[in-house]
Amino acid sequence: MGLLDTETGKRRLLSVEVPAIEAYNEGRDPDYRISVNRNGGVLILSYRLKPCHNVYRLETRMLSSYPVVPPETRVITPLKHCPHLLEGQSVCMWRQGSTRATSRWDPTQFTCVFAVLAAWRWLACYEVWHESGEWPLPEAK
Repeated sequence: MGLLDTETGKRRLLSVEVPAIEAYNEGRDPDYRISVNRNGGVLILSYRLKPCHNVYRLETRMLSSYPVVPPETRVITPLKHCPHLLEGQSVCMWRQGSTRATSRWDPTQFTCVFAVLAAWRWLACYEVWHESGEWPLPEAK
């Protein structure tokens, strides 16, 4: 059962996630707004971010297990491989392979927009790494 399959999931979508996306998009340049598409039971957020010098296209997928399982974000724009880039250009933001108790993702506090902001931060780190060879944040433990 997914976000779109249960009444609880639909309520969260309508009362929490959609308003968060609308607030993010308000007053934002149309090129940098989040668009939402549905592919079966998966919601796909498509957007662009410009953390420093470059513009990146991204997708964040809210799978059927969302919000218990964090959304997955991948960069569509080709990137130079780095230690924090996973297969398929997915970004490592939530301690991949962690348990629910040890993950940085908290489904009671975070929305999909939090995932977009985390992607912005990841891309800013990527740009620093690209220039310096050093990842500017500590490793996940």
